[in-house]
Amino acid sequence: MLAVATMMMGASAQGTERTKADVGGFFFGDSLKLDSMYNYWNDFVTQHPNDEIAWRNLFDVSESKVYQMLNQRMQHSERPRNLRAVEDYRKQLNVVGRMEKAIPGTYTFYYSAYQGGYKPEVPEGADVTTLFMHTEAYADSAIAKLPDDSWADDYELWIQYLIPKRDTVRLTRLLTRYYESGQYPEELLQYHFNELQGMEEGGVYIAPHPGEMVGKLILQHVLGVHKDKILYDEDAAMNPEYVKDVFGHIGIPFNDDVWNQLWTTWQDKTLAAIMRYIFDHSKRPVYLSAHDMWLYTLGQGLSDELKACLYNEGLTMHYSAKPYDNRSVKRRNIEQRYRLEYLRMPFHPEIKNTQRFSGSTDGYAMNYLRLLRDQLLYYKQYKPERYQWLSDIFRDIISQLEKKNYDVDEFKDYLL
Repeated sequence: MLAVATMMMGASAQGTERTKADVGGFFFGDSLKLDSMYNYWNDFVTQHPNDEIAWRNLFDVSESKVYQMLNQRMQHSERPRNLRAVEDYRKQLNVVGRMEKAIPGTYTFYYSAYQGGYKPEVPEGADVTTLFMHTEAYADSAIAKLPDDSWADDYELWIQYLIPKRDTVRLTRLLTRYYESGQYPEELLQYHFNELQGMEEGGVYIAPHPGEMVGKLILQHVLGVHKDKILYDEDAAMNPEYVKDVFGHIGIPFNDDVWNQLWTTWQDKTLAAIMRYIFDHSKRPVYLSAHDMWLYTLGQGLSDELKACLYNEGLTMHYSAKPYDNRSVKRRNIEQRYRLEYLRMPFHPEIKNTQRFSGSTDGYAMNYLRLLRDQLLYYKQYKPERYQWLSDIFRDIISQLEKKNYDVDEFKDYLL
């Protein structure tokens, strides 16, 4: 009640403001809190039907209610019937339908129609998957009307939408706007830069999801660095035109026979088959994210057979059918390629609360500790000056994490 009262005072005294969701526009609270927030914004748009921000807040809260119900229903066995009930609940709320009458042709309507899989008239007996259907026309219209003050969530959504489209013109425009908005944390750009920096020229980077590609795409399309690297988004692998385009850049032949050989009705098997095909046929070196290994093939990770051919070179894993001295390559990356000084002390203002990844920068800093710590013993024995340098960087990272109240006992144990 106090939170809702606070929102009401803020909305009436200072103009409507976007409510800050936890992840991707959705709130993860208890049912009573969601109901209270929904009732407040539902009443607000009734009194202020032209307020786009209020409608966006109402939509975000309503989708949270829908997905909360979906999560509860998915625990039961009769999934088709339960999904239909969830779809009926969304139709009952009818937030986007009411929005279409109040603010048609606006960015907020197009965004909400896309995210909510809005269809004004769903034929009787339609497949329950209409709950998740996203209409491209809504997406294209939303991108065309994207406001200058958009939050990071919106930029991320549309960039990830455009990746499988291979629409480099619109993609570059959005990446540039996102970068210039200042909402993409520079620490993440540094991390993505170092991942690419450790790869050989012309290397192929397989990303387990498009979120791992956005920073690298900014580096390539906006800042003009590491443009020789080829990026493959595993999330888009079920799109044959996208796979064909990536294979063309890698230099792997693609035709109907190849696609029929790779495609199965089971998505995880298709993803694994495409990855294996890239490993077997690419003349270019192929790399995966070292900290995201468990996320590949729909979060199932890779088979033990493939893991045996992956060698850690620092921030990335390199596929090789033949054993080689990956530890010397890792030391080369640490000593010559990675740019690590940014980890020692941040020199920028407080991160904006509109940034999607405001908390994940700390997780990426932890990656350096976990992925590079195995070289400390070598340096202590053979290169004392390098040991001092790397351990000092580790201490600075740990100090920054400790100031943010993280439990750093694990990391302190790394220091010999």
